[in-house]
Amino acid sequence: EEGATMPRRQPPPPPPPERAASQDGSLTAAPRRLGISGYWGLMRDGYDELVKAIIRPPRAQYTLRDLGPAEFQYGGVSFVRQDVSIPNRRGLALCGSLWRRVDMQPGASFPCVVYLHGNASCRAEATTIAAQVLALGAALFSFDFAGCGHSEGEYISLGFFERDDVQTMIEWLREYAGVGAIALWGRSMGASSAVMQAARDPSIAGLVLDSPFASLEQVALELVGGGPDGDRPEGVPNVPPFLVKTALRLVASSVKARAAFDIYKCRPIDHAATCFMPAVFATAHDDALVRPHHSRLILDAYAGDKNLVTFDGDHNEMRPGFFLDSAAIFFTNVLRLDGSSALDVPTGQDGRPIPLSQALQFSYRLRHDVGDQSADLAAGADAQRQMMRAHMQAQLADQQAAEAEMLARAIQESLESASSADPPPLPTQHSSLTHPPLGRPSVSGRRESLEEADSVGSGEEAAHARFPGEGDASDGEDEALAEAIKLSLLDKPAS
Repeated sequence: EEGATMPRRQPPPPPPPERAASQDGSLTAAPRRLGISGYWGLMRDGYDELVKAIIRPPRAQYTLRDLGPAEFQYGGVSFVRQDVSIPNRRGLALCGSLWRRVDMQPGASFPCVVYLHGNASCRAEATTIAAQVLALGAALFSFDFAGCGHSEGEYISLGFFERDDVQTMIEWLREYAGVGAIALWGRSMGASSAVMQAARDPSIAGLVLDSPFASLEQVALELVGGGPDGDRPEGVPNVPPFLVKTALRLVASSVKARAAFDIYKCRPIDHAATCFMPAVFATAHDDALVRPHHSRLILDAYAGDKNLVTFDGDHNEMRPGFFLDSAAIFFTNVLRLDGSSALDVPTGQDGRPIPLSQALQFSYRLRHDVGDQSADLAAGADAQRQMMRAHMQAQLADQQAAEAEMLARAIQESLESASSADPPPLPTQHSSLTHPPLGRPSVSGRRESLEEADSVGSGEEAAHARFPGEGDASDGEDEALAEAIKLSLLDKPAS
């Protein structure tokens, strides 16, 4: 009818909250979505932790005993560790240590590798690479950055002020310690500091840069925003993408107020174009703290000769042996070390120097075993090296036992199958019974294998090592094969 109105439709009821299927197939209530205030609360809760992660990580705790003895014998040469305390440009005392040969006196202009530690570490980290450096014939120096280890200072700056600490120590080494050529080996914060210092000190011979970051701002953004897969190191707050920039500005403001530096100006990549000395870059594939692309960015901008080494692992894992080999070869070249300066030091099965702490433990035991040898220093040094090798071989016997047993079993199976009508094909490089790896042969492993081979062909033991077919026409073949195997184990060509 005219004037009549249609009844107003009621709005539909709100949809029920979405539910997600749990692992057992049942439905659970969807998590409550956070509003802007909720996200702000999350950012505020993790804000102070992020500031601490940048300028006040946990200070490494150690004692001087962790650096090893102040005087020691290594490779038949006497060494001394000289501990120093040097004020930096801000008046903060920096504590460092110089490991050098006793005959490297001030004025001798000896080569030196300066190791620069990471942000939550200290100079004791240098002991992990001391064997490689000292074996080359170079000296090793490391120190605690301001705010780290035993050095004074409340905050770190991830390279902004640390480059000045590097310069202070290089000046001391050259003026007071008598050091000549200097190369830098830095890790993480130490690597970034090395790049920024090298840009203004062309006298540095070379750089080994393990996991440097290109930009502190970019590292912070990646920490709070996560990587491509959303992964982030443990303890880093999860900040939504639209608040990351805001959070970083707040962090930068707090960092500047507390530690007096601007994180936006801490950019090692800007200094790479004026670095002309050779460099080796290194990065771990699974590094979530300083992601691998940082090393590649600096590498692309770097002006000098350069090389990149990559390996498995994360930011804090021990570095593989082949990387240490690369660093040793690099330092030999840039510091112009000849073969006469290298030391005859204890090595492991892989032919690489064993850690210095382990070598010194052997040396300590030997001093108690063989007594005072000061009457004849040269003879004592030779005896010490020989006995040290014997001790190391005894320590590695367990690892070599499995290899020696496998080799002996392969010899026996080869001799047994030699007399069969259808001998098996020779093992290929994919066979499970392969020869031991090339390189330095294991002395004890060879000795055990030789004794096993000798027991087959000589003495009364031969009566208990008879094989099928013995006494028939195949005797000559068996003996020839056994002799060839014995000759190969002796590393002599078969005649």
